Amino acid sequence: MEECELCGRQMDVAYVVSIEGVEFRVCASCAKGKKIISEPAGRKPNSTGSYSRRALPEADDNGPALIDGYGTAIRNAREGLKIPLKVLAEMINEKETFLSRVEEEKTEPPMALVKKLEKTLNINLISATDKPDAKTHSIGQRGNVTLGDYTTK
Repeated sequence: MEECELCGRQMDVAYVVSIEGVEFRVCASCAKGKKIISEPAGRKPNSTGSYSRRALPEADDNGPALIDGYGTAIRNAREGLKIPLKVLAEMINEKETFLSRVEEEKTEPPMALVKKLEKTLNINLISATDKPDAKTHSIGQRGNVTLGDYTTK
């Protein structure tokens, strides 16, 4: 059994992928979304067409969570500052309809938008228990450092 060069997991099957021109032997989960140079024996590369749907990023359960009632908090802060929704949308370079859906909690905002709203409206939208601690650093399970420990997620 080999060890994945990105995450350090033991793997039965190794994929050879190219990341920014460098070839790595990685596990199946690290190979997703990368340019696969060589697949394990018995598998055929996907060559069904030139178009493919772009996969939406999966929800990250480890990421920071929004506070309950984030839409109401955004609306109350905006109205407290007497800023119309249209003006706020222009201030943070977002669509008014999208901000409306966020305020109604029909859509969960991406983290980049959460940061913009927190800064512009001077509010906290991330729950205090989920804020990342700057001192924590994860290293591979066995204490070995892999390339995956140095990449940003």
